[in-house]
Amino acid sequence: MQKIVFSQDNMTDNMVGGKFSRQAEMMAAGVPIPEFFCLSVSLFEAFFSAIKSQVETILNGIDFNNLASVQGASKSVQNLFLSLEISEDTENDILKAFDKSFLAQQLVSVRASTVGHLLEESEDSVSNPFAGMSESFLYVPRSQICQKIKACWGSGFSQESLIYRQAQGMSLMGFSVAVGIQKMVFGERSFVLFTADPKTAARDQVIVAGHGIGEGVVQERVPVDHYFVNGKSNEIRKELADKETQLTFDITAGYGLCETEVDSSLRETPCLSDAQILQLVDMGKRIETLFELPQDIEGTFTADGQLAILQSRPIALDYGRQLIWTNTNVTESFPGVTTPLTYTFAKYFYRVIFYDAYRRLGVKESVIMNNFEPLDKMIGYLNGRIYYCLSHFYLLHKQSPLYPLFASHWENMIGLSSSYQTHNEAGAMSVLWDKVKKWTGVGSNAVITFYHYLNHDRYMEKYHDWWEHLVVSKRGKSYKGEDPLSLVNLFHKVWGEVGDEWGVTLTTDSYLIPMYGLGEALFKKWELDTDPGLLSDCLCGDETLLSVEIILSAVHLAEVIRNNPKLASDFKSHDDKELWAMLEQGVLDGSFTEQFKKHLHFYGDRGLQELKLEQPSLRDTPWVLMRMLKQYAVQDVTVDSVRKQESSVRTAADIKLNTLLAGNPIKRFMLQKIILPRLRRLIKHRENSRYCRSELYGFSKKIFSGLADYFVERAILKQTDDIFYLTQDEIFGFIDGTGVTENLQALCDLRRDENKANQSKDVATNVTTLGAIRDNTLTPQTESLDYDPDILQGLGSSAGTVQGIARVIDDPNEAGDVDLSMILIARETDPGWLFLMLASKGMVVERGSMLSHTAITGRKFGIPTIVALPDATQRIPDGALIEIDGSSGVVTILEGPKNG
Repeated sequence: MQKIVFSQDNMTDNMVGGKFSRQAEMMAAGVPIPEFFCLSVSLFEAFFSAIKSQVETILNGIDFNNLASVQGASKSVQNLFLSLEISEDTENDILKAFDKSFLAQQLVSVRASTVGHLLEESEDSVSNPFAGMSESFLYVPRSQICQKIKACWGSGFSQESLIYRQAQGMSLMGFSVAVGIQKMVFGERSFVLFTADPKTAARDQVIVAGHGIGEGVVQERVPVDHYFVNGKSNEIRKELADKETQLTFDITAGYGLCETEVDSSLRETPCLSDAQILQLVDMGKRIETLFELPQDIEGTFTADGQLAILQSRPIALDYGRQLIWTNTNVTESFPGVTTPLTYTFAKYFYRVIFYDAYRRLGVKESVIMNNFEPLDKMIGYLNGRIYYCLSHFYLLHKQSPLYPLFASHWENMIGLSSSYQTHNEAGAMSVLWDKVKKWTGVGSNAVITFYHYLNHDRYMEKYHDWWEHLVVSKRGKSYKGEDPLSLVNLFHKVWGEVGDEWGVTLTTDSYLIPMYGLGEALFKKWELDTDPGLLSDCLCGDETLLSVEIILSAVHLAEVIRNNPKLASDFKSHDDKELWAMLEQGVLDGSFTEQFKKHLHFYGDRGLQELKLEQPSLRDTPWVLMRMLKQYAVQDVTVDSVRKQESSVRTAADIKLNTLLAGNPIKRFMLQKIILPRLRRLIKHRENSRYCRSELYGFSKKIFSGLADYFVERAILKQTDDIFYLTQDEIFGFIDGTGVTENLQALCDLRRDENKANQSKDVATNVTTLGAIRDNTLTPQTESLDYDPDILQGLGSSAGTVQGIARVIDDPNEAGDVDLSMILIARETDPGWLFLMLASKGMVVERGSMLSHTAITGRKFGIPTIVALPDATQRIPDGALIEIDGSSGVVTILEGPKNG
């Protein structure tokens, strides 16, 4: 017979199974595992050979459509194992191993683990956990060990195991059984720890804990507490149960389990302390790092507080069916419900620009093409809203070997509250080989990336020169009446160049994200973060942001109005559209008219929700600019005051930083001469290229507008805005012969109805779906959150404390007049909200991050700003008197609305 007893230092998967070999690996890594030894599959096979033919006959007779048939077969096979006689020599070998490991009176656990003839069919494997199907016997004395070993062997043929193997298409006899014999830990508070949320795949820790031994928790036989620990902040949320009962050692019998009552003083208090919860979080991270996959970990705390880990298996996440979605960041560009044309155009935009970006970041073109499907599906369309498909973003980003250097910073920038587990990164040799090949390219990739980083300013100058040369003849041009096929070809010609040049704008984020993370880390390490707004204030000044220059151009026009009595009178006595008509008729001041048209020509693509194709641009609704100028004209804001405000914020920040770093010239030099200037330059590149994006979308809008006119003229569509309810491919396909439907109006009518229905639906910010998307619940789940109704916490992003009247605004087009006491409350904003922002004393938005457009605007104009405040539009009453602190992120409701 082959070796049958394995100690903790010589175990292999094929002899004792993954359950026990992982315990040995954890013990070697310093994880507190109770001592144990194993009986190998060789022992099982030796005894199984005597009854193998009988077992096969029994199994062949099972009718899997009849539960009684399965149950009867299972019982018969297990009885065969229990009837086996273990020879005296074998029993002596087993007891000898026991005596070598434990004292004679030591109680142990005897646990089975199935080992597939194919390793992927083994218990606790990545794809087949077989959770709870093998038998475990607890508090077993030395005298009962051999009988429990036979019961463990038979448990491989439990009815659950048989049904599972049949359903998975596995051989009913394609396995052996190893048995572990382990020191029994008298646990008093036991738990199951998931290092990733098994429902959402978020890398948040979920802990289920109850009193007594872990069997009660695992088998859900006792009431349990739930603890949810945020993977980034370690914030703990608790859902406590009334824990009346527990499973524990049967003192009367001297072995086995019994159910007892929990002391009344412990029933309603947390089973685990915060310190124990965080101890488990740290332990979970150690074990997850060891096995390179999220883990399902069982363990217990003894009466004296000692932690024992009893088992760890991979969480069985179904990566083939799982998709993870978020609109945390993308909603800033595409807020609310949008149309099929905007979605399909944006989908095309993401594919084109990220193809170029990955190529510039050193990812091989063959690798990009091998991942074309996820590249083409980086965003999705859920209930009419645009969402990032994080599963595809993670997959594509990880093609770069440098991704781990900026992963967490990228997640922070797009506003994720947690990381997500999106695919299996361990196990198969092909996967391991791919990782080896990827990491061999780290050096060359790093050199290429660093070279591009050093030359990034030059590349951006070249990009802007290219874009200006391309767009100068197309800026604001109408394509009405032009040949439709020529318009389609022009679109593809422009986008062909975009595909070769636009990726450089995304590399800006690749540099900005880790650089900003480094700045945050140094501020924290050098204890400069006691003022949360200091880093933000230090980023003001030096660089010219085009988005700000656009607003300053409008502010300048407002100054012209304010300083010209006739103009001021005209603006006071006429509405927006009347003023535009007067300008077109040449009635308004000539100099003002010239400057107005110049602003419209160069900046007419900046507007509300400007990336939504159905939203008219400022060029199409110039009276909206008149409305903005009316607001500015009645305020005291001037170009000079805005520039002075920014300068004063920066000056104060520099003085404070110098004071904090007094006596540390090296730290001051590193921040003020290297990191902060580079951050300001990268932010400039990012913001300025965003207006180029606005112009690219503006050009594309004009192309689609020209095609819409053609469709209406030919009676293909009833009205021009029907075109927004078609997809990009349907529009182009009708023109160039690649389309499959001629009745485009029927599609438009159907989708208008769907769009209307979507307006009344909602989708959770973060969604994890399994299988077909429409088989999942997409709407947010109602949670009873313990909000303090008067003090709310968000993320401070522009310093300053201010009091004012809350104005909750859903649609900036319907904001109407605003007064100087307004604090803007919104779900999200985009650059088109700037006129409302500038008219506000402060801003609070539900979405966004420190690098979002809202945050940057607040810092630029010295407006106290808070982003990422959950449910702000519901929790802050419209018309309430509130105070906001843009440094700490705190909103205090001082008084309710006067009208209610």
